[in-house]
Amino acid sequence: MLAKIFTSFLLYHSFAFPFYCQLQSVQVDSKLNGIIVKLELDSLLDYKNISGWQSDNDWFYLTLYQCKTPLNGSILKSVHKDILKFEIIENEESLQLGIKSKEPIDQFNFSTPFNKNTIIASLHFSTKILATGNKNKTINHHFDDVGISMGIKTWLNTTGVGLTISGLVREDKMTENFHFKAGLSIIITTFILDKILRNF
Repeated sequence: MLAKIFTSFLLYHSFAFPFYCQLQSVQVDSKLNGIIVKLELDSLLDYKNISGWQSDNDWFYLTLYQCKTPLNGSILKSVHKDILKFEIIENEESLQLGIKSKEPIDQFNFSTPFNKNTIIASLHFSTKILATGNKNKTINHHFDDVGISMGIKTWLNTTGVGLTISGLVREDKMTENFHFKAGLSIIITTFILDKILRNF
């Protein structure tokens, strides 16, 4: 009889006063292929109490059911500069972490390191966006490298300047001064060729 009363009391207490975890710290890091969110709690949260969803307004939300902020409201937060906005919304029975990033989240998963009250949420961008982003980076890098290479350009300019100065030092007439004309021609040709190759 006492066992039944005790069991009934425990069941009633668990439903009437459910156990709540406390979120102690949040770390949000931006990576090339997505975002890593590290959550430290005072006790480990059940997997069924964690969910995530992407809204239509570019916000991604992590929902932690049966989770609260500390009574003093103090949570250690570390948010990467590439994250546009971050907010914590406390509801009656849950916490929502809102993350606004440059790209929408396509996939996500949760993991917990062994014997730690930590949840790691891995949020992944779309592979199409990554492919486009990498392509743009490659193209931009390619355009940065076109033109005459720095080593050859420096050598040609140095030679041109040297010949020009040598020609100026000579007392020959400018119309008959080979060094001056050759040096000036090298400098002008190098400049024009470099401009043409950059715009090719």
